[in-house]
Amino acid sequence: MISGLIILDKPSGPTSFDCVELVRKIFNVEKAGHTGTLDPKVTGVLLILLGESRKLAPLFEKLDKTYLGIMHLHGEIETEKLKETLKKFEGEITQIPPVKSRVKRVARKRKIHRLEIKEINGKDITLLIECEHGTYIRKLFSDIGEELGFGAHMKYLRRIAVDGFMEEEVINLESLREGKEKYLIKNEEIISRLRIKKISVSKEEENKVENGIPVPLENEKFVQGERVGVFVENKLRAIGTVEKEEVKIDRVLKV
Repeated sequence: MISGLIILDKPSGPTSFDCVELVRKIFNVEKAGHTGTLDPKVTGVLLILLGESRKLAPLFEKLDKTYLGIMHLHGEIETEKLKETLKKFEGEITQIPPVKSRVKRVARKRKIHRLEIKEINGKDITLLIECEHGTYIRKLFSDIGEELGFGAHMKYLRRIAVDGFMEEEVINLESLREGKEKYLIKNEEIISRLRIKKISVSKEEENKVENGIPVPLENEKFVQGERVGVFVENKLRAIGTVEKEEVKIDRVLKV
């Protein structure tokens, strides 16, 4: 049974859904899904979960993202004035999602951890942006332009990291077709890379896990509401949530 994660280098043009379908067909699996949409023209890191790994999608929901983008200014500005303006957009900001977004258009708080100028080429400003999940970079550039007084728009955008899943690891569709299996990140490694804590149960208790029976915690320090990976003989069998002194089983993975 094929199950795991592909770190795809999404090309410009196809939608995220298109890319998921192409990868799904390459691996010949029934189901696949991505962990965060990229607009058709945006390139870079697109995480695609195959088969049973789709059940791990909730673990990816709040991961920080890193982008490299070009903001085209609609007017002239001195570099120091630009830097001063960018500082206003570091930390917590308020965004209203764009008209074409799939979420409700209400003001919401998001954090910009880093907003750094990498290159200035006339009115084209290349920026490195490290931000909280759900930040709209196109809207960020537009808001910066509005603050400058003459406007700006997004000319180019590439996602270069989703938490610890980096651009250096991406694989394009052509290479994936040539040697797909070696690029598949297994479920157990996914849990490790997401820094999800683990608990192990015996083979005899595996049936209880499969039936969704909570796993008691013994002398182990966990935070209430924390996500946990439940292992049987070094295989990930479920993910759960810490509630009081046990792990409530949320999703069971077939093996």
